[in-house]
Amino acid sequence: MTGGQSGGRECGKPAVHVRYAGECSALVRHVEYGLEEESVPWALRESSADAVTAAYEAADASRLRVGVGVSSAGEVVLHHRRLPEREPLTRVADATPGDARAIGSNAARLVKRLPLRPLADGDA
Repeated sequence: MTGGQSGGRECGKPAVHVRYAGECSALVRHVEYGLEEESVPWALRESSADAVTAAYEAADASRLRVGVGVSSAGEVVLHHRRLPEREPLTRVADATPGDARAIGSNAARLVKRLPLRPLADGDA
């Protein structure tokens, strides 16, 4: 799989940053699938923060200004650096694999300035 395991803005390569809690590998994998489908690189880093904070920190670390946070409780969040920290673009509690994939795809589409795809179950 493409992507990478780099962790900060100092990395140099533009990428969507994904921050995740250690217990949610299946949802992270589906976020990666969505990013890969859109051919946008990503960087993974573990985080102990809640999903919103993790997504905001990921967006802040990304040269592309887009970040995704995934919590161990199954929450998946899409954030942009220019948004207020507690007001993410998309936030889905109890995300399904399809939700996670759509959020990964939308993270990539945000970078590419393409229209976002609706989530199957809607935002929570």
